[in-house]
Amino acid sequence: MIDLMQKLLKLHRGLLQLAKQKTEAIKKSDVVTLQDMMNKEQTYVMAIRQLESERMRLLAHLHEEERTIRRYAEQLEETERATLLQLASDLSETIARLKEQNELNMQLLQQSLQFIHFTLDLMIPNEQDVTYDPKRTDELPPRSSFEAKT
Repeated sequence: MIDLMQKLLKLHRGLLQLAKQKTEAIKKSDVVTLQDMMNKEQTYVMAIRQLESERMRLLAHLHEEERTIRRYAEQLEETERATLLQLASDLSETIARLKEQNELNMQLLQQSLQFIHFTLDLMIPNEQDVTYDPKRTDELPPRSSFEAKT
């Protein structure tokens, strides 16, 4: 389990590094680099899923509600327990940082999309122009036959 948690931690730290690099690629509008990083990210995610399956297999002997690292660590000797719990803590911290970085990237992408839409709106003329068009059929409404002077 310790080896498995070390691998999970290493993969999540790699994802965190990729997320930071994605931030820079988004800032520079470097689509090619961004696509490359997303492909690398998929490799990390697949490896993490495989390790998570293995972790759950190791915890299968516990009742479903007790399948936690803390519960598993209770069965270990003191030194192994301390190591495993420290790895779990490091992994939780790394995942929290990864989540923050991904949220930042999402905000940057949304801002980029808003800017693109704004720019497109400026470049593409509005279909409902208020200028004169001889082909227009929507003339002024007919005047009333009753005209009152005030």
